[in-house]
Amino acid sequence: MSAIRDLATDLAARSDARLRDLLTARPDLVLPPVPDFAALAARASTRVSVQRALENLSEPQLDVLTAVQLSTHGDTGQSTTAAWLRSDIKGSTVKILDGFLAHLHALALLRRAPAPPEASAADQNRRFYLPVASLAEALGPYPAGLGREITQLVRLLPGYAKQLPVGVDRLRKLGLEIGEATTADAAAEVLHDVVSTPAGWEALLSLAPERTRDLLGKFSVSAVGASPVSAEDPGSPIQWLLTHGLLARLDASHVELPRAVGRAARGHSIIEQLRCDPPVPELRTIRNSLRDNAAHSAVAETLRLVTDLVAAVEVFPITTLRSGGVGVREIRRLADALRVDTEQAAWLVELAALAGLLVLDVDTSRWRIEPGTLWLAQDRVEQWHRLATTWLDAQRAPSLVGTQLTAGATVNALAAEAGRPDAPHIRSRMLAALAALSDDASGHPIDGAMSAVLQTRDVVEWLTWSQPRLQRRFARLVPGMLTEASRLGLMGSGALTELGSLTAASRHDDAAAVLRGALPAPLRHFMLQADLTAVAPGYLEPEVATELALLSTPEGQGPASIYRFSAESLRRAFDDGQDASTILSFLARHSATDVPQPLKYLVDDTASRYGRLRVGRASSYVRSDDDAALSALLTDPRAAALGLVQLAPTVVISQASGPELAAVLRDLGYAPALEGLAVPSSPGRSGPAGGPGSVTAASSRVTLNPWTLSSEDIANQVAVLRGAGVAPADGMSTTESDTLLGLETLRKAIRLRRPVRLGFADSQGNSTRQVLVPLSVSGGRVRVIDPANEVEKVVSIHRIMDVELLSIDEGAVTDA
Repeated sequence: MSAIRDLATDLAARSDARLRDLLTARPDLVLPPVPDFAALAARASTRVSVQRALENLSEPQLDVLTAVQLSTHGDTGQSTTAAWLRSDIKGSTVKILDGFLAHLHALALLRRAPAPPEASAADQNRRFYLPVASLAEALGPYPAGLGREITQLVRLLPGYAKQLPVGVDRLRKLGLEIGEATTADAAAEVLHDVVSTPAGWEALLSLAPERTRDLLGKFSVSAVGASPVSAEDPGSPIQWLLTHGLLARLDASHVELPRAVGRAARGHSIIEQLRCDPPVPELRTIRNSLRDNAAHSAVAETLRLVTDLVAAVEVFPITTLRSGGVGVREIRRLADALRVDTEQAAWLVELAALAGLLVLDVDTSRWRIEPGTLWLAQDRVEQWHRLATTWLDAQRAPSLVGTQLTAGATVNALAAEAGRPDAPHIRSRMLAALAALSDDASGHPIDGAMSAVLQTRDVVEWLTWSQPRLQRRFARLVPGMLTEASRLGLMGSGALTELGSLTAASRHDDAAAVLRGALPAPLRHFMLQADLTAVAPGYLEPEVATELALLSTPEGQGPASIYRFSAESLRRAFDDGQDASTILSFLARHSATDVPQPLKYLVDDTASRYGRLRVGRASSYVRSDDDAALSALLTDPRAAALGLVQLAPTVVISQASGPELAAVLRDLGYAPALEGLAVPSSPGRSGPAGGPGSVTAASSRVTLNPWTLSSEDIANQVAVLRGAGVAPADGMSTTESDTLLGLETLRKAIRLRRPVRLGFADSQGNSTRQVLVPLSVSGGRVRVIDPANEVEKVVSIHRIMDVELLSIDEGAVTDA
């Protein structure tokens, strides 16, 4: 019977509510939609879909599923139940295992199966299960840290196949009560029977060297170990295991412990201990007042630095590298301007780009400020909300900037290598872990005046328990994400803040309200001093801070900022169109002290020397002896976008280029002549809508998760499945299910070493049917042996029309 057909029948027997739960948990099964249960079962059996489902399983769920895979056999129909699994999983009970098996069945990772013939009468009414066909491939070659079967190693390792009968014979001569075995397959069966029983295993170990049991314990994590041939000691336990077939040599440096031997070394179990509850570390506590002070200071500092970054980039856009991203030298320049280290400068650049404050100008290959940005017009709470929500949903990991790639190169800021589509999921899981770990080891909430201080290793360990398949991602990304969360006020002094708790629960408006009540009101005054400095005793309102930063140069950092006035800083204000009276009026209006006389002298003296020479920009000019024509052009509102300025009665300059200027003037009805310029090939432009620096803003926003379904989508898919009914065994005619059914038959033939009757189209399009022996399936091709002609060939999967599994006699296969 086909496993895919059995799963289709299992799915069809479920209620609509259980189907909706399945599609909610595994939305990739119906993206795109499927026409019937056969296609749904086929897609649920694919390796990619199963791997994606495994990533969402917790440690105990994955352990139970692994035990099911290792204790069942789909080809023979050997299923299992909770009562049988209890001996394979230490620390488990039938009740606990029934709950885990029911959950795995709801996820379509297991299917219901009949009880095996050897099941007792008491077990006949139990629920038996078999895993989906691709689970073994999705779990990998060493599930639960156990090696491969002895028979599989015999087929794959000629040296082990040759050594195994000799090793079994040596065990028999040492006094172990086993039968003779002259072939590798027979020896594999004998050895498997010996190590699978406690009595046989203990008798075997009694013949081994003294330290053999300790050596076997080192294989508890991985079935593969390092053991160079050159370092072997004839009297060592490892050499004894190799000599007697209990250890297989893979190459000159590595050995593998067979699965049956590994299970015996674990006390004849698959899982040595089932951890049903997440790890609870011993946590120290901190007062909430200290936690909140640290968090609110971090928020204020981050907002100040982002504002300073916006001001710095507005003056000097960020240059990019030819290979993409921002180079170390440019980041160092920004770090010096912001007075922070390069790591924090790279994080601020990434955050500003994600929030849409920075956009890439494709014409100049520079990151500049988004035109019309409302950053300075927003209050601090709105700014924080913008940064926090953007960070949560960003498909990038800024903490990867500066790390090494596999090829040895370094990840640059704003480079594609820092992109991580799984980053939103990791952040969401991290915040959930922080909320869960904020309870003490006894499981009771910590006193309202205290909070738990969370260590990075504790968070990573909790996350690894919840999703062990993502352990490497957690270990690499979570430490940097915790630092970023602290800078956004979601954590303070290592403890989860109220802002973090509300943000983790997606209550962003409530989080903003909490921050609004915590941050002090912005100030509109500063204190001027006689040493040409101004001191801001706190956070200034954005318009006041912006104007003060234009007049002076910020020095130092922290809540009490210092600004120094100089002739150079005042010239920036004059370049902006201000004069001495405007500057002094602003200072008098917002200063808590009188304007010092040295500062007045500096303003007046700089204003008196400013503007003796004037510099402007011109990309083209219009010259005419007709004053009336130039006057009409200057007063024409349609030519306002050209930026026309009259320098002399007969000369007008423009910021547009020569060809653009000529094209617009022709559209306006003029007939200009070109001096020293090539005739534009396409003068059909209606106006200088572009020009230097005008680009379409490149979006830094996050794309929506493609693996999401609305309740309406799920309801429609369930209705389609119910309308299609249960497909009969021979009626599964969808292309997707047909292909997977054929692959399932080919893989089964490979496992059982049986021939198949293969119908396929040759290169000329002719239909051909042959009896072949499949050897492997990979890369969209099937490698087979033609036993009639004794040749090997390769058949493309897309050319296969049907596959029929044959017995050895039907195929008349030779030993070759």
